[in-house]
Amino acid sequence: MCVVNKESLLSKHYEPQDLRQPQAETRKKSLQDNILLREAAALKLEEMLRAADVEMGYILYAVSGYRSFGIQQINFSTKLASVGGSKDKAMRTVAPPGASEHQLGLAMDIQSENFHNLNPLFGETPEGIWLMDNAHRFGFILRYKAEWRDITGFAYEPWHFRYVGLAHAAAMHTLDIPLETYANYLSQLPEYAVKEVPDVLLSGLVGEMMAGDKSSVHFLHSAAPQEREPMLRRLAEKYLPDGMTYEHAFWASYPTPRPTSAPRIDTDTEIELFGSGGS
Repeated sequence: MCVVNKESLLSKHYEPQDLRQPQAETRKKSLQDNILLREAAALKLEEMLRAADVEMGYILYAVSGYRSFGIQQINFSTKLASVGGSKDKAMRTVAPPGASEHQLGLAMDIQSENFHNLNPLFGETPEGIWLMDNAHRFGFILRYKAEWRDITGFAYEPWHFRYVGLAHAAAMHTLDIPLETYANYLSQLPEYAVKEVPDVLLSGLVGEMMAGDKSSVHFLHSAAPQEREPMLRRLAEKYLPDGMTYEHAFWASYPTPRPTSAPRIDTDTEIELFGSGGS
């Protein structure tokens, strides 16, 4: 959930420790070295690209994942030279070093088999539309919408998707707000109400704050430790769709395998099925 932009920079020393190459197609073999992602993001990217193929027959290509601070410095310097040294012009389309989400190892630029250019027209293709409508199912958000430019500081990039996890991605998709806005509201909640909370409750709480209602926030901050989970459940009730329980919502947002109970051991009198005195 780290917010990275032109005002919130990463250190030049930051490098994720769990980077790996996802099993994803690229338009050129030479691009394979450019598609590193952190483990959780790589797994979900693989799922998303498979779903696009199985559900719609769309072939999506991974283009650019992790970029170090140094590589971003080279990219920005190249852009700066191409626009005559105007920093403002360069920053419209290329993030300066430290301001790129790619350094997090949680962002991926995506192309399709039918559209090889990273430009706004990708958002009008069937593949681009599918990604905008479905990326949240896999924990990704479309990071830079055209109408969010004044908030994000970046131009429209329908090819740039950022991994934030299933719960937060679904909540932001429902609210249709950028990460900066969402993170600002989350910062007003106690930590326990942000971690491992289903998306329906996250979007509900943020929606309340957007409407100027902070009553739930005050309740959450005042809750004693033993009251926290019951309070989260009560607050979630008004946002749960008909027929959905809190458990259903939770496991949709955090679909880890449920622990299985140990095999039952009968502690009553043992029964000898095959005794020594057979007939």
